[in-house]
Amino acid sequence: MIMIHEGRKAIDLSGTWKYRYETEKTGGNSAEDFYAGERHAEDGWKEIAVPNNWYLTEIGDYFGTIWFQCEFETPEYSKEEHVWLRFGAVDYTADVWLNDIYLGYHEGIFNPFEFDITDFLKKDGGNRLFVRDSAPRDETEYINSGLDKNTPLSEPYQRHQAKAITQVKGHMIDAMHRPGAMTSFRQDGNSAGIWDKAELIIRPEKFIEYCKISTRLVQKKDWLGDGQDKDTGSAMVSLDITLNNMTSATVTGSLRGDIIPDNFEGGVAARSSRNVVIPPGRSTVKMVITVEEAKLWWTWDHGYPHLYNLVLGWQEDTVKIRFGIKEIVQDDAGQWYLNNKRIFLRGMRYISSLWMSEAGEEMWKPDFEKMIRMNINSIRIGSHMEKDGLYSLCDELGLLMWQVFPLHYCVSDDDDMISRASDMIRDMGMMLTNHACMGMWSVYKEPEIYQLPDKPNNYFRLCHVLKETLKTVDPVRWVHLGDYREGVMNIMIGCCSDGDTDVDDLIIPPNIVEFGSQSIPCLETLRTFIPEDKLWPPHWDTWEYWGLFYSNTFEFAKVELGNSLEEFIENTQEYEAVSVKEQIEFLRMKKYDPVSSMYLYYWSDACPMIGSGLLDYYRRPYKVYDYMQKVYTPVLVCAQPCIHPYKLGREKIFHVGMSYTARVWAINDNYESISDVLLQWKVTDCETDEILCRNSFRLELLADSAEIPDHIVLPLGEELSGHRCRVDMKISSGNEVLSENDSYFRVEP
Repeated sequence: MIMIHEGRKAIDLSGTWKYRYETEKTGGNSAEDFYAGERHAEDGWKEIAVPNNWYLTEIGDYFGTIWFQCEFETPEYSKEEHVWLRFGAVDYTADVWLNDIYLGYHEGIFNPFEFDITDFLKKDGGNRLFVRDSAPRDETEYINSGLDKNTPLSEPYQRHQAKAITQVKGHMIDAMHRPGAMTSFRQDGNSAGIWDKAELIIRPEKFIEYCKISTRLVQKKDWLGDGQDKDTGSAMVSLDITLNNMTSATVTGSLRGDIIPDNFEGGVAARSSRNVVIPPGRSTVKMVITVEEAKLWWTWDHGYPHLYNLVLGWQEDTVKIRFGIKEIVQDDAGQWYLNNKRIFLRGMRYISSLWMSEAGEEMWKPDFEKMIRMNINSIRIGSHMEKDGLYSLCDELGLLMWQVFPLHYCVSDDDDMISRASDMIRDMGMMLTNHACMGMWSVYKEPEIYQLPDKPNNYFRLCHVLKETLKTVDPVRWVHLGDYREGVMNIMIGCCSDGDTDVDDLIIPPNIVEFGSQSIPCLETLRTFIPEDKLWPPHWDTWEYWGLFYSNTFEFAKVELGNSLEEFIENTQEYEAVSVKEQIEFLRMKKYDPVSSMYLYYWSDACPMIGSGLLDYYRRPYKVYDYMQKVYTPVLVCAQPCIHPYKLGREKIFHVGMSYTARVWAINDNYESISDVLLQWKVTDCETDEILCRNSFRLELLADSAEIPDHIVLPLGEELSGHRCRVDMKISSGNEVLSENDSYFRVEP
């Protein structure tokens, strides 16, 4: 059960703990059997910092079981209070003992869990806590897909596919950009450990355990006017409040709720109360509070992310929960509406780190500030979960969140897996649903992406049950079953699909939740994970392990190796930069026809490797970083060459005797029209610097629009044979440049 712990009296158990590897079993498989063998072992214990992922310590990339222990003093608490032991996150399963008493078991990588330890605390001495953390390799079989048979890769480093993973870890167990990514070593880089805080939480014996907040903007039919539904300016805040009465008697009293501005000025916005009768145990009651003249939560680019605090009081307990008032819905065409206004999502997929203990505001805040400067208004957390602080920061900054449950690629579809995953997705919903930034959910990253003939039936078995379970927590927001269904697709031109794809032949859905490519990071970063003797000529097994993906690089992207390591790096970075830029232009030219959202594959690499981020693990930029900044602006001007086949990331070839023709697009994602803007373009011969043609004119950029206000038509004479030409474009308003862009083409005989 997820419980409110914020704001309560707490004792942080972070610090230096002791650890040791589990010794060989001496018989039995129960928790008590394991404990009997480890409890009295005094030798072999070493010190370790907690919280931590053990990969980041001297333990390294170990798969198995580690025992942890610490001692703490009994905190001060009254006879009307209870003490709870709370773990923020333990990867992957945990058995817990306190003072030789077995408290219980937990499975899951991200979800917190608690034990009431009041009756087990020592009144006059130290308490001894043991945690048995098990994070073995999943026992799934890995099968060679056969896709890398014609490469220089040895068999273990060829592309392998898990048959049926049974652990719910998503990206942290199986994904493209992690150590051993597509090889037989896919699970390397273990994310195990007590990676979030352990703490003691003190609550009264009659307390507010949990509250689910739903908000709805109120409309009313204008019967005496035009008969249309009209916004009233008010909002309903609907609360499902779980109260826990740990006494043996029924209690009667008032449940009180105040709604108070958090990040803007104002007095109490709304107040309500009701009398409740609560028997021993848990009870859930409903309370509805209407906020007149509600201040709404908006993404940063369309308004202000107003936040409120809900202050709940019952008996002697008081809790405070921050939330925002908004509605985010999807229409039948797959378009998104925030607070009844259509919104185009310029998105980014994000993962802080493969080892979450090292993530925090000092990492997130610079990342998100750069994202906002790059005009990103939405984030997709794909197949993992971040610490709660990340979502709180998105609440404040006005970044809309698309959260994916931690399942990725090929997992088991048996009944036990479905049951266990359903418990965890319920926790995910309860943990995140009150965050103002939460926009939409996916229950699975890619449930049908396999390269094996015998596939688990995850989409029709696991995904539907997960959706049903999540809907019990959040019946309001859109819940997506999995990529490549329900108007959602990934394109990844030149990375996961052929770089020679004619995109005019693609059926593009409304929501592109992954686009992008990949490249090799700078030499300084490359040397942090590839040994010097493996760098050049490339030792292909080593490079594949660290994310090169030989087939993708040379068969899809068709990047040239070049004559040196530096040249190879430059070739990959240049291809990624141009490919991503043109993918963005292509998708934005399809704004609302039908594209409504687009998410670059990654902001930064989750670990030191060859990745698909704008930044590498050390936050050093790839070349694509500057290219993307140019075309992720709210106002965009770009040229669409009239060429067939239309290949993104490839040089655009026209021939002598033809005309270079292109549509000039002007795209405005702002909610306001911009009048009297100046659009200019010119075509220049790069060999001679001669301007071949040009045009400039004034126009009004309509609000939230994508239009073709002009065409370029340039006859190509013999004098241009073999020349490269550049198209320069600009949209400006007064002295302000709203968009500046360019593209290239080559003239051949």
